[in-house]
Amino acid sequence: MAKKLISHTDLTRGTASAKRTFIRRAQKGIYLTQKLSKEEVLQKIASTLQLTPRSLYTGSRKIYLEEWYRGLLIEIDEIHESLRDEKKLSSEEELKNLTVELLMEEVSDLKKMLMAYRTQCEEQALDIEKLMKQIMKRHERVDKI
Repeated sequence: MAKKLISHTDLTRGTASAKRTFIRRAQKGIYLTQKLSKEEVLQKIASTLQLTPRSLYTGSRKIYLEEWYRGLLIEIDEIHESLRDEKKLSSEEELKNLTVELLMEEVSDLKKMLMAYRTQCEEQALDIEKLMKQIMKRHERVDKI
């Protein structure tokens, strides 16, 4: 298979796209409990550029990606700091616990909504069955005459 040549512009475009994704995830608090791995980053950039991570991480691109990755980790740390300051918490552990509590609360809300939808579906199913019986009775009378 022939090697695909990518320019520095393509590389910066791919890294910018991946960076937006990782920044959004950091703002949601995903990287509070897990560390962003270099493999995950390279995989995302490589998939954007339709390359393999191994071919992406060679030569001068390796130097650029190393610096870019360090900058991304610093930005993620800054986002965590701003989240902590926004919530007026003293440690990152408190922020983790807060995000877990929010997620648990959201899960319970979703469970309540799911139960309401199930109840509504059951009521609709009963109504449909009742209407189907009425239609069947109506058509049975027509067939007998």
